[in-house]
Amino acid sequence: MQFHRYLNDPNAVLVIRLPVPQQPAWLDYEQCAQEAMTLVQLRLDNEKVALKPNVTAGEHYADPDMNIGTHAGFIAGMVRYLQQHGARRQGIYVVEDPRDSDDNKPRHWRGTLYPEMAQQTGAKLRCPTTYTCVRKPVPHPLVHTTRNVSRLAVAPDIALINVPKMKTHNLAITTLCIKNLMGLDLVWDRHYCGQAFRDLPPAWQVTDRPRQEWMTRTIHEQWQDGLARRLADLAQVITPRLNVVEGVVGRDGTGFNRGHNYPLGLVAVGTNVVAVDSVVSYIMGFDPQKLIYLQVANEVGLGSNDMHHLAVYTTQEGEIVPVHDVDSLRLREPFTVTCDILE
Repeated sequence: MQFHRYLNDPNAVLVIRLPVPQQPAWLDYEQCAQEAMTLVQLRLDNEKVALKPNVTAGEHYADPDMNIGTHAGFIAGMVRYLQQHGARRQGIYVVEDPRDSDDNKPRHWRGTLYPEMAQQTGAKLRCPTTYTCVRKPVPHPLVHTTRNVSRLAVAPDIALINVPKMKTHNLAITTLCIKNLMGLDLVWDRHYCGQAFRDLPPAWQVTDRPRQEWMTRTIHEQWQDGLARRLADLAQVITPRLNVVEGVVGRDGTGFNRGHNYPLGLVAVGTNVVAVDSVVSYIMGFDPQKLIYLQVANEVGLGSNDMHHLAVYTTQEGEIVPVHDVDSLRLREPFTVTCDILE
């Protein structure tokens, strides 16, 4: 896999803004993906590719225009681009669990538009199961010594491209490249939020009352830490060759059914998950050095969450140029997070 020389630097993040209507349609997403990859100058040499979008619980919500996941139109645009720029014939896979239920039953993907995308493009839909995962050791474990992950995500002859949605989350605060990797873990093993909740002191594990009645910020941050350590373990096992954040429409709120959509026409690209998450979080209105999952990722050596150490680029008249004033990229209206905690 080859791309623009600037992106060979793991600290480099390219932020692309493209014009989109207030309510983007399939074709808008597809064109944004193709234009972004053209600017990135992405090329392959007869390689197989695994694309990892965020379609978690897509079958349950069955409404792509809610924008709680990576839009199928954007993935269609990426698939078409890859087919025209060196991907192996019949060698493009889309890997995700759109149901997030503890079983090996086939996923139907209905209501996500991904079956339509696959039919149009020839991409193959795959879901991690007991039969398609492989156990890998965590080099420097914080919680788990091994992770049982999709073979497609770690196969040496497959280029993994991570394609998360630009959005917030009630626990992680921002959910982008690192958290999107959870969908590559075997479903029985990847309930990280629930696992982290059970790590809390017993007195804090209240389940019979709404969280906003008892969950303080201190409790919430300790819960975040449990999630962050698990995410850091997983990110030591799975290393995408490229990360492409779909922010054609961004979403705030809880990360699921409660939130607002923002048509932004934004695509962010980089090779390092921490760098990309840090820059996109900053654009969304957050300080990446205060986000717990990025603090932990930085501490274990996965990448820098210090904006002063990152090289941010954008496009100008079709050329990639350095951004000298990163604040100019920040949104006028910062994203808000719905955490339901006691204030």
